[in-house]
Amino acid sequence: MYFEEEFITQDQLARKLKVSKVTIWRMINDGRLPKMITIGARSKRWVSADINGWLQSLKHN
Repeated sequence: MYFEEEFITQDQLARKLKVSKVTIWRMINDGRLPKMITIGARSKRWVSADINGWLQSLKHN
């Protein structure tokens, strides 16, 4: 079960990565970001643990 604080919005991810929202969409289209999950009919978010794990893997490469 997920809780709200375990999700990251596009705006939050852009701030965290210090990039624009356009760059986030480019990274999505290029397959460079972890998959988003759908919450409700039109809301998509990333799971915080997936983003943190992805960032850790980038540090180790």
